Amino acid sequence: MTLGATLVLRRWIPAEDWGLFAWALVVFLVLGAVRDLGLAYHVLRVDPRPFGNLLALEVGWGGALVVATFALAPWLAGVNPGHHPDTVGVIRALSVFLFLEGLSTVPRFYFDGELAVDRVVFAEILRNLCFVGVAVALAIDGRGVWSLVTAHVAAAALYCVLLWWRAWGEIPLHWARGRTLELVRASLPLALIWFLLVLTRHIDPLVLGLLFPYVDIGNYTFAYEWATLASVQILLPAVGRALYPTLLALADRVEELFRAYSLATILVISVEVSAALVLFLNAELVLRLVGGEQWTDAPTYLRILCFAPLVDPFSRLGGEVLKARHLDREWIASSLLTVLTFGVGGYALSVRMGPTGMAWINLAPLGGLLMAVALRRVDRAGFDRLCGRLAFIYLSALPLFTLAGLVPVERPYLRLSASLVAAAGAAGLVIHRHGGRFREFFGGLPDAEVGSA
Repeated sequence: MTLGATLVLRRWIPAEDWGLFAWALVVFLVLGAVRDLGLAYHVLRVDPRPFGNLLALEVGWGGALVVATFALAPWLAGVNPGHHPDTVGVIRALSVFLFLEGLSTVPRFYFDGELAVDRVVFAEILRNLCFVGVAVALAIDGRGVWSLVTAHVAAAALYCVLLWWRAWGEIPLHWARGRTLELVRASLPLALIWFLLVLTRHIDPLVLGLLFPYVDIGNYTFAYEWATLASVQILLPAVGRALYPTLLALADRVEELFRAYSLATILVISVEVSAALVLFLNAELVLRLVGGEQWTDAPTYLRILCFAPLVDPFSRLGGEVLKARHLDREWIASSLLTVLTFGVGGYALSVRMGPTGMAWINLAPLGGLLMAVALRRVDRAGFDRLCGRLAFIYLSALPLFTLAGLVPVERPYLRLSASLVAAAGAAGLVIHRHGGRFREFFGGLPDAEVGSA
């Protein structure tokens, strides 16, 4: 739904306004990690689960953070040299979004922990419908960045109400008396992990915001959005939400745990490989079809960024394995090294090369090496098998897309059609090679574990 709305919004909202919104949204993703302090994940590891303490944290600490953000909005706006006249207002409006998202966290994690993700799907569909309707209506009316901001706040409010309506009377708001600070201290490693994970995936606009105007950020983030759309934005959140509770259920059976992780990784990477090659061969046409004519610099960034998801296949879902095994330090070290690489290296290259430098640094996530070492320690034989299976996915797709690349650039629609045929062929090869493993895995689990997996 949001993808369809983007086809309209990218044509009606100026690139400069998109840049402001993309930058502000990353700021609030970081603030969201500070708001939760990792407790949302930690409560799933505590018995009984202290959802009452989590709610108190979201209301108390979350409310204080919202007030501070509202007051410091002019200072935050001054960090970026873009000087958009609506920057302060956008930050203050999104502070409401920050609070609503915090309130929604409690019932959402309750349903996740109960392996009942399906029970929040209706609320998420309505949330997306609300966003689409409000954003498109306001964009057509010429409201620019406020189309996106208003839609996000309205959708977050609706989502919060629907989740609490669904959970009310069912969610056990257990209150661990006098233990809130103790719980927060125990959750701080997870807080740091989530903070670093947010920066790993979204640090680019923050770095670019120190150097370039919002119009450049708009073009870059448009390319980044499409480079990561297939898996990171669509498939990965769904798989990750189902995988983590599954890994917790299998935490004491290492081979089964790693088997579940491997199958999820194969699913995600097989999609990413085809998506990357389709985008590389058809960057201009794809961005023109989905965004119109104003995104002149975006194809250059997309041809580089489309390969970013492929250079670190293990970190896609590897953190869920380490989290389930309480290997928080290893995940922190991996994420911190990647963030430092992207932050320091991205800034240095961007000073020399412009926003293209930030795109190139995405191909060097050094923390992925630490992640691979940590995962191999969990299950050496399983890790080695996964490496071989991933190599097949990468290599089997290349001949198909090489043939598609022979279609002249002057015939863009034929080239795109050939690329989609190649993607279908690559998917068929993966299904033929690995489909039996998926059937065997789910068929070999008891009913309760099939539901969790």
